[in-house]
Amino acid sequence: MIELLCVGLKRSLASMLPWDIPWYDPSHTVFFLALYGALGVIGLGMIIAALRTLTNLKGKGEHH
Repeated sequence: MIELLCVGLKRSLASMLPWDIPWYDPSHTVFFLALYGALGVIGLGMIIAALRTLTNLKGKGEHH
């Protein structure tokens, strides 16, 4: 009984990296797709904001 509990605990605490996640479990798949999707949207928004800021700074010239 104790061995089975430890094996499950070891598997769940092994790593949170994408290649170590048991993707066969639908709950893991849904959670991590939503997590990485949200991080991707946030990252894309930050890149767009930085590019627009640089474009605005270059295009303005001396006007503030």
